[in-house]
Amino acid sequence: MHRHSIRRTLSALLLGLFGFAGAAQAVVNFESIAPNFFGDGESFSENGFTLVQSGFLGTVDTAAGFAIAIPPSGNATQFYSALNDSGIGLATTDHSLFNLNGFDAGFIVPIFQEEGVSAGRIVVSAIGAMGQSIVGSWDLGLSGSTGSFMFLTFNALGDFAPFRNLQSVFFNACVYVGNSCVNPAENLAQFSLDNINVVAVPEPETYALLMLGVAALAYRRRQLRHQHS
Repeated sequence: MHRHSIRRTLSALLLGLFGFAGAAQAVVNFESIAPNFFGDGESFSENGFTLVQSGFLGTVDTAAGFAIAIPPSGNATQFYSALNDSGIGLATTDHSLFNLNGFDAGFIVPIFQEEGVSAGRIVVSAIGAMGQSIVGSWDLGLSGSTGSFMFLTFNALGDFAPFRNLQSVFFNACVYVGNSCVNPAENLAQFSLDNINVVAVPEPETYALLMLGVAALAYRRRQLRHQHS
């Protein structure tokens, strides 16, 4: 085999294996879920992930179909909403590990607010591969001129660096009270969630296959260099 053929083979192997690992990336955007209400403990699945309602009530619907409170603006597609201090858990359906890379979220208010009101935070609590707890929270911004909050995108690489090799993730919200952000909050900790960017972590044998393939081709290239020297 000529040297340039070895290079092509090596490139194909690397692209194939990395492509296989990259194929596990998914976005949970709730588009395949029929509009519905979910009570405590009820679940649904999308793109290889299972989501479980925790607390009184959750919904999947569009803003146009939202009749319970004031949904966040800036999203014309379906999204999930946690109402009355509730939240939602997420894990892979096959119980494999995954990474969380970001999501969209917005605060839900019971009535229209004055512009510039600060309400609360989205809180993400995860369990890592070794059972460790990982927690992060992000401010959900200010109410706008329409009296509601907007969907915001949270995907800063540094913010999500700790959220790797996870067993599960739980999303809920808290409401500012003085210098604290609290939940329970008299059913006022409510939020909408969309476009959860998640990546399933390849099994160890995938990495092993990659390393063996690279090592074998590198060895073959060294042999060819010796034959031509």
